[in-house]
Amino acid sequence: MGTDTSTTAASRVSSSDATNVLVPAAIASAGAGLIHAAAIGVHTEHIGLTRLFIAAAVAQVAVAVLAFVRPSARTSAAALAGVNLVVLAAWITTRLTGIAWIDGLQRAEAAGLADTVAALLALVAVAVATPVALGRLRATTRVPLTGAALLVAVLAVPAMVAATNHDHDHDHGEDHAHGDAAGHAHAHDTTHSHAATVDGHVNDDDHAHDDAHAHDDDHAHGDAHAAGHAHGDIQDVGIVEPSWPRPWNPDGPIDFSDVPGVTPEQQERAEQLVADTLEILPQFADVTTIGELGFRSIGDANTGFEHFINIAYIGDDHFLDPRYPESLVYEVDGEERTLVSAMFIASNTPIDDPELVDFGGPLMEWHVHDNLCWGLNDDGVPVVKAVTDNHGGVCPPGTVLAGGDNPMVHVWIAPHDCGPFAALEGHGAGQAATGTQQRADQCTHDHGDGHGGHGGHGDAVVPPRPYDPELPIDLGGVEGVSLQQQAFAENLVARTIHYLPQWEDPAVAEAAGFRSIGDGGTGHEHYIQWDWIDDDVWLDPNYPESLVYEPQPDGSKTLVSAMYMLPGDTSLDEIPDWGGPLMQWHIHDDLCFTPDADTPTVAAVIPLGGQCPPNLVKMDPAPMIHVWIRPHECGPFAALDGVGAGQVAEGDEHFCNHAHGAH
Repeated sequence: MGTDTSTTAASRVSSSDATNVLVPAAIASAGAGLIHAAAIGVHTEHIGLTRLFIAAAVAQVAVAVLAFVRPSARTSAAALAGVNLVVLAAWITTRLTGIAWIDGLQRAEAAGLADTVAALLALVAVAVATPVALGRLRATTRVPLTGAALLVAVLAVPAMVAATNHDHDHDHGEDHAHGDAAGHAHAHDTTHSHAATVDGHVNDDDHAHDDAHAHDDDHAHGDAHAAGHAHGDIQDVGIVEPSWPRPWNPDGPIDFSDVPGVTPEQQERAEQLVADTLEILPQFADVTTIGELGFRSIGDANTGFEHFINIAYIGDDHFLDPRYPESLVYEVDGEERTLVSAMFIASNTPIDDPELVDFGGPLMEWHVHDNLCWGLNDDGVPVVKAVTDNHGGVCPPGTVLAGGDNPMVHVWIAPHDCGPFAALEGHGAGQAATGTQQRADQCTHDHGDGHGGHGGHGDAVVPPRPYDPELPIDLGGVEGVSLQQQAFAENLVARTIHYLPQWEDPAVAEAAGFRSIGDGGTGHEHYIQWDWIDDDVWLDPNYPESLVYEPQPDGSKTLVSAMYMLPGDTSLDEIPDWGGPLMQWHIHDDLCFTPDADTPTVAAVIPLGGQCPPNLVKMDPAPMIHVWIRPHECGPFAALDGVGAGQVAEGDEHFCNHAHGAH
């Protein structure tokens, strides 16, 4: 009939409702740009992040305008696809791993309405513009315009509204509802969403098992208490029990009264928070069910405490709410997990933020972790893999420094010597804002035993003589140490400083039969020569049973200490009194190793007297002592912190030699 029956579908679309295929893609890009523009105002606390949002908004709108003006040009399609692909890739990265070098984006974040819609629109722009740019799709292909524009508007407008409220894990919204300890909502002028930084408990040395958890009645506080708080001169005065922190027993009354500097409002809030946490948190007691709620382990069970985080709770509006805890802490006993604490986290908030500081006043101390290195495990889950040798340091290759901007606080539902808000020990204690002052979430004092946490030597009058391996060794002035014991200890330190550096290269140590026990992630890695433990050579730096290295950010290892060990059948009460109170030996009767005959590694920590999980073995508890060739806060014979401190003789406490510690 003279009519072209091969007319394409595109040509049959009404011209009043159809346009070039690139125009709807440009509309999608413009919609994503407007969402990013709307979000700029709630990210002003991070200047760099604000500038990135401005750049993204301008770029997405600019390429959209270019596509409107030149809808048939492949260069327009290429620009449209390129800009939106970069924005989309950045969004995916921030949801999976975070971006370590951008302040405010260091940690992975949960997806919200606004950012998800913006990402979806960017994806549409990429999906349409890319084949046009590559010549796989004709730019003149016509598609319905009205429907595309309406769809973008329906998606973008609600997302823009959401972006101005609480679109991002780093948002500081206005007048967010904060669940108080009674489960109600308080309106605060400034609120903080929560990020998933975990209390960094990757360290066998990080976590001393507090009395209520692992040591029954011995009340050993571990070196982390003493090493973290050098006191200078040890005065010959009585120990004055501070009013806070107090030993915490959740079965007793909740009474935080008579603490200097605490207002009635702060006391009420703190007491109510603890009361509600005791009541509500046990709903998470069964660790086998919390995975369904979104909690994931950070893989730190070998420290004695395992932390689980919930990404879905990171960007919510709940603050100090035990119904929505950002992290749960379980005590580890083989395969058993006992819920002992909530760990509440405030995202990218200054540690001295007035809202944090004022909530409980001196009763609660928030802390951060700016020395934790994160990576992915075999299942793609973020875990803590290492710690830097200084705060804000450089992480080993393959890991990312993250979490330093996220203050956190514990609330214990199990007994704790250092109170209901106690931090863990060692690296687990993190960094607080108190500087050199006593932290309210730790305790170096005793609870009435008269020793002041110094292993029975707290009343010695000793002028400080900091231990420096580069200076003459002088360990005099400690009460109860004879001249012969002092001479023995000084000679051992001097010989170790002189001869131990022959092992500074781990390769040389490995050639001599030393093998790592796989604890480098703790900040100290132990190499053991298993054949030398039961020989007849003792306290000889030419034949040390164990060497201690500090892993460095560049992957190298620095030799810092010898760890001399006696035969495994030697008990602590059989050790000759070589150095008197200067030298305190310890054992490890709570470590489980892999049954590898050549290279056994530490795989679990169990309570004293417990049994190792199947396929793991416990070694003979050989007495051991460190001799440091680097300055140490607790002197040349200092044990490590937390679990790494081991167990000392019955009736003793871990001794920190403040008089000869590094100040």
